[in-house]
Amino acid sequence: MSTQLQPSLVTPSVDELVPLFEEALRTKSSSRALKAGYLNAVIARLAKTEDPGMLAPSLQALMAMEGAKQLVDEQGTPVSVAATRALVSLSYPHPLEVLPEHLEALRKQSEPSVPPAPKGWMLTGLIIATVVQAICFVLADEVPHLFHGLSADVLAGEAPLQPPPSGSYFPLLVKEVWWSLRPLVPWGQVVIATVLYYFSTALATTAWERTLSRRAFLTLGAVGLVAGLLPTHEYKHWGTLAAAVGALFAGLLLRVPKAAPSVPPAA
Repeated sequence: MSTQLQPSLVTPSVDELVPLFEEALRTKSSSRALKAGYLNAVIARLAKTEDPGMLAPSLQALMAMEGAKQLVDEQGTPVSVAATRALVSLSYPHPLEVLPEHLEALRKQSEPSVPPAPKGWMLTGLIIATVVQAICFVLADEVPHLFHGLSADVLAGEAPLQPPPSGSYFPLLVKEVWWSLRPLVPWGQVVIATVLYYFSTALATTAWERTLSRRAFLTLGAVGLVAGLLPTHEYKHWGTLAAAVGALFAGLLLRVPKAAPSVPPAA
């Protein structure tokens, strides 16, 4: 029977951290994650048993080495993040020695991840809303909104344009601005929804990012509902509302699942 001790039963010394790291980098990619996991476990164990004054310089040297961010264990934790977590857990003043970029990487690693966004349902809802919106705007009247509410005689030049009643210049200005900006509403809805879809399905991996994209979709939908209720052509009215409903549907699909409550172990 072999008398060689297993690596899990012997904790390497502080001076062996850098050699272990270099050995893990030289390992084949198939077993590199196992080596990284062993190194991360050693770092966590040393943080509880070793003198902080001796361990902190080794952790700093490990975090500064090239490849510390790319060497990742099977749980997706880089060696640099494991060393940062260990350094933060040491006594004062060693946590103050951590660089801001390392703290940011630790924060992102500690954030709970969320399941992938429902791309299929979101894309289906947004496409249907966009198609309905396009059909409504194609069917809409092409008369410029600048002449909305003017009589046929005024438009033909046979009757003078009556000045607005006293005290109504500001509402008229607001109305004219609204009619000028109204054609941009459908384009804005489509462009913003496209950007938010890409962000929520490709970039939003944490609960905070998912919540941010969900709120943005719901805000876009609420603004679309308000814009759809303002005076406009009937077809464009329904087109704007359809796009708003699509944005609200996508926002509701991005609901962040609640974390399961922790259950204490059985006695």
